[in-house]
Amino acid sequence: MVKLFHVTKRYDREYIALNDITLHLPKGDFAFVTGASGAGKSTLLRLLIREETPTSGQIIVNGRNFATIQDHQIPILRRNIGFVFQDFKLLKRKTVY
Repeated sequence: MVKLFHVTKRYDREYIALNDITLHLPKGDFAFVTGASGAGKSTLLRLLIREETPTSGQIIVNGRNFATIQDHQIPILRRNIGFVFQDFKLLKRKTVY
């Protein structure tokens, strides 16, 4: 389950990547994020894996409030979120085998 409540992400005073986003994705749902260049897609996804934090608002994933999660708990959180990058994130020392 993913819930966003009034999430805003600002990178500086003039650039607002996301403004007052409210979203609910029930457990087991599958979602696509599409939109024009600069629409905030990558920002939204970085917030959902807690690579970044919102300027304001609240994010809850699997019942965990991102505002209270500690840095060492982030890898555990990410193991429960499926995420396909647009660009390849290959590990040079790993093979299919």
